[in-house]
Amino acid sequence: MKKYFFFLFFFFSSFVLFAQSDSIYLFCYFKGNGDGLHYAYSKDGLTWQTLFNDSIVLKPTVSKDKLFRDPCIVKGADGKYHMVWTVSWNDKGIGYSSSADLVNWAPQQFIPVMAHKKDVRNCWAPEIIYDKGAYMIYWASTIPGRFPATDSGGDSKYNHRMYFVTTKDFKQYSKA
Repeated sequence: MKKYFFFLFFFFSSFVLFAQSDSIYLFCYFKGNGDGLHYAYSKDGLTWQTLFNDSIVLKPTVSKDKLFRDPCIVKGADGKYHMVWTVSWNDKGIGYSSSADLVNWAPQQFIPVMAHKKDVRNCWAPEIIYDKGAYMIYWASTIPGRFPATDSGGDSKYNHRMYFVTTKDFKQYSKA
């Protein structure tokens, strides 16, 4: 029994060591009030080093506030990296760009995901996933008075709910 246990332990330990030795983790983030895209990397997921001397990789150019907060990047089936981010404190859309190499980004787009909804206060912290041939982008928005039974917004009157759209081409989107 001990020999069997030792063999399994050695086998799985080796597998984990080999699997982890090729991995490098990339972390995308913003600083301050949303100055732009920054990167850090880690070989173990615990110790992080900034890339490009912690300089901005992508400076925001879309929306009235031109913020860059809460970036989320996913690699699509097309081999490109697709990124969404918060563009404003009080706008009805989010930012989008794509890249083949995570350094050179396509022109930024403003996606008006909540333009069709009256009284929307914001679109915050978007996330993006790829599944079954389509991308799903989801985020938090407040629409005052929409959910009065569970409104706990207090004085700030923010009562965030989750919304989403889907797209296959980043040109046409479902309605939220």
